[in-house]
Amino acid sequence: MSKKIVIQGYPGCFHGEAAHRYFNDSSLELVPADTFGILADTLMDSKVDMAIMAIENSIAGTILQNYRILREYGFWISGEIYHRIELNLMALPGVKKKNIKAISSHPMALNQCIQYLKREYNNTKLIESEDTALSALKISESQDGRQACIASKDAARLYGLHVLDEGIETNKLNYTRFFILQRDREIVNEAEVDKASVYVRIPDKKGQLLKVLQCIENLDLNLSKLQSFPVIGKLREYFFHMDVEFDEYSKFQSFIGQLFNLSTESKVLGVYKRDHFEIS
Repeated sequence: MSKKIVIQGYPGCFHGEAAHRYFNDSSLELVPADTFGILADTLMDSKVDMAIMAIENSIAGTILQNYRILREYGFWISGEIYHRIELNLMALPGVKKKNIKAISSHPMALNQCIQYLKREYNNTKLIESEDTALSALKISESQDGRQACIASKDAARLYGLHVLDEGIETNKLNYTRFFILQRDREIVNEAEVDKASVYVRIPDKKGQLLKVLQCIENLDLNLSKLQSFPVIGKLREYFFHMDVEFDEYSKFQSFIGQLFNLSTESKVLGVYKRDHFEIS
C-alpha cells in the first residue's frame, strides 16, 4: 500500500516534487492542502501517514508560521530534504510569447523571477495565486491562450502545458528546505542520525542564551540554525528554535541534559539524518 503524504499545494507543486524525491516512490498518494494550517490538521487527524512541509527558502528566508505549527502541534521531524526550485514560464500548447497578456503564480515565485519578468514582460499583468501548480491547473481548465503561469515542469506535464522558457528564476541557487513530519515520536537509531531540531524557552537573564551557545561549543556540536520567536504575553522572553548537527549521538544527549538547567522549557522536535545535498 502506498504512503499517503499531505502537501501544501496541488499536484505538480514543489512540495510534491520534494516528496517524490525524498521517498523515491512514484506511487505516493499526495493529499493537497490549501494552507499549512490545513496540512497540520490533516496530519493530526490521522487522515494521512506523514506530511512534508517547507520550512525555509534560500532566497525568501524562514517560514515563521511553520515553526509555530511544529511547536504547538507537537509533530515529530523524521527527516529533511533540500529541493532545488526551478521556475518555468508555461502556457497552452501553440501559444506564442507575444500573445501573453497576464502571468500568474504564487507571489514568492513571481518575486523570484522579477528580473526575467521586467526584461521580457515589463508591461504584462502579474496575478498572484495561492499555489504555482494551481495557476497551471486554472490555465488548463480555462483554455485561455492569453494566460501564462510560472510553475514546475511537473505541473506543465500534469496539466498539458508547454514550457516557453525554463529556469527563469533570478538566482539559480534557489533551494527550499522541507521537513518530513509524522504524528508520533519514533525510536531513534543512533547510528543513522546526525542532526536534531529542538526549541528552548530562555529566561530573561543576563548571558543566559550565551550559556546555551557555550554548551554547544563545549560539546563540539554545530549550530546550523537559530531562530527566535517572542513568547506571547511575556515581554522580552523568547523561544529559540535550534538545528544542531553532531557526530556522536551521546554528545547531543548531553546537550539536552544540560538544557534542563539553562532553560525554562525545552523539547526535542526531531532527530534525523542530515540531507547532504550538493549545489548544482
